Amino acid sequence: MSDGRLQELCERIYSTNQAVRFAGVITKMGRLVAGGMRPDLESLEDKEGSSKLYVQFALMSEMRKDFDDIFGKAIYSFTEREKIKLASFPLDDNHILRVSIEKKEKDHAQII
Repeated sequence: MSDGRLQELCERIYSTNQAVRFAGVITKMGRLVAGGMRPDLESLEDKEGSSKLYVQFALMSEMRKDFDDIFGKAIYSFTEREKIKLASFPLDDNHILRVSIEKKEKDHAQII
């Protein structure tokens, strides 16, 4: 996918629901290539923390592939934390879509 199409994807995700805080695409090496925080919001973590998170998300996504032969490919993964909800979607062999959602959003399944 081209960077323009990836950016367009992130913008469409922002428009689905105001509870979407972040929509970004990272590479399998953990580099943000499209999207980011919703323009009117501030990130919960600092820039260094964001970089570390992207690498962690990429690593977790790659590790899930170890079980593809047994369970099939991952469609998405979802984590609910005390302050936020997070979803990851493998897009292709090189890109992962990451979405964060406000904790108060009750219908995160609709966003996913």
